[in-house]
Amino acid sequence: MINGVRSEIVEIFSDVFEYPEPLNQETSQEDIPKWDSLQHIALVSAIEQCFAITLTMDEMMEIRCVRDVHVVLERHGI
Repeated sequence: MINGVRSEIVEIFSDVFEYPEPLNQETSQEDIPKWDSLQHIALVSAIEQCFAITLTMDEMMEIRCVRDVHVVLERHGI
C-alpha cells in the first residue's frame, strides 16, 4: 500500500488518468483533471480487467474517489 492505497489502484490511476501525483483515499474527480465521463469508463474497465470482476452499473456510478474503489473491491472479496 502507498499512502493507504493499494499498489494496483495506484497503477490503474497512473495508466488511465496519467496522474503522476500521490494518491490517497480522498483523491477524487475534482483532483484529477482528466477524470471525465469517458475516462471513468476506462477506469471501470481497468478495474474489471485487473481484478477479474464485473461491476454493476450502481458500482460504476458509486466510484467518485479512491476510497470508493476500495469499498467496491472489498464488496467483491478482494
